[in-house]
Amino acid sequence: MDVAISTALKGTSQLRILYRGWKDTVARERVVAPHGLLLGARRYLVAVDMGKVGGGIQHFRVDAIEEATVLPQSFVRKEGFDLNAHAERCFGSYQQEGGIHDVAWRFVPKAVSRAEGFLFHPTQTTEREPDGSLVVRFRAAGLLEMCWHLYMWGDTVEVISPPELVQMVEAHRRSDFPSMP
Repeated sequence: MDVAISTALKGTSQLRILYRGWKDTVARERVVAPHGLLLGARRYLVAVDMGKVGGGIQHFRVDAIEEATVLPQSFVRKEGFDLNAHAERCFGSYQQEGGIHDVAWRFVPKAVSRAEGFLFHPTQTTEREPDGSLVVRFRAAGLLEMCWHLYMWGDTVEVISPPELVQMVEAHRRSDFPSMP
């Protein structure tokens, strides 16, 4: 499967995949135009689903692709598409069109040395607060994936913004974790 994906990417060939999304009970066949791969906690194929009207860029979890076959048909990449710029709109590997937010997290002083060692996002900025805490800021999509990541930090991180993320994590901050990531 990895060979088929790599071959299709190099040759701008369409790719037939059997893909089982998280809502699917069985894999569905799709024909896609692969534009790249995002590597992180999970690998995502960045592609246009040729069967969807509008032809927007989507992410397909590589581990959910059950089969991949290179097709003889080629495609033209979306004009102006830049994989690096696309990836910078994501938190981790998740992308959600229209869901880009200004994000700010405050790490308590005891977590600062650990947080300073993390690259949460390629465009992040950091600032030290007078009380010794650290604020990390960036702009990205993927609030749910941010929640998964923030859970590991227990109560050593506070979400400042966006308000939607504040609400998503407020009931899940824990003080009983013996260590941080």
